[in-house]
Amino acid sequence: HHTTEETCNVIIFGETGAGKSSLINLVTKKHTAPTSCDATGCTTTTNMYEVSMQNNFLKVKLFDTPGLDEGSEGAVPDKEAQQVLKKLLRSLRDDVHLLMYCVRGVRARRALYRNYNFIRSQVKERVPIVLIVTCLEDQEPDMEDWWKNNGQFISDFGMTFAGHACVTTVTIDEDAGNRLKRRHDQSYHAVCRLIEQCRL
Repeated sequence: HHTTEETCNVIIFGETGAGKSSLINLVTKKHTAPTSCDATGCTTTTNMYEVSMQNNFLKVKLFDTPGLDEGSEGAVPDKEAQQVLKKLLRSLRDDVHLLMYCVRGVRARRALYRNYNFIRSQVKERVPIVLIVTCLEDQEPDMEDWWKNNGQFISDFGMTFAGHACVTTVTIDEDAGNRLKRRHDQSYHAVCRLIEQCRL
């Protein structure tokens, strides 16, 4: 129904090492965002990446932000990471169309709530937040099972999300098995679907 190209700004936030940069690489299908294998984080400022969706009718700008919850050891101390995020939200103002909360697919923890609360306090109610759960390449029988096991905990904590995707953002190389490739494709489509359906 849209004929002109639309731009959609998506801010990705979450703990250090949650796979925010890997998520960007999944969606852009390139290794555009540098990723680190350790949990001290390598994104120190806000980086922006563009990708086209919906047959190029939708231009998506993905904003990668420094990890929250980094101790003083991390590349960006927590307070500073919060400031960077606040500044970005302020500069975009009413042009934030979607927030993606990126978390590692371990058991849901309280820290989830702290970051959720922080971001909720910074944006207007109407801005949708979606949950992206990463590192689920080994989740059995399905990646979606993480949600079945943790979804209740999340709503008990009063966190409401406009949608969620259970994904793997593992880099696929020639040696990757078919199962992993399948999960990777599933993940790509799940994230794109979320952006298309949940954005403002």
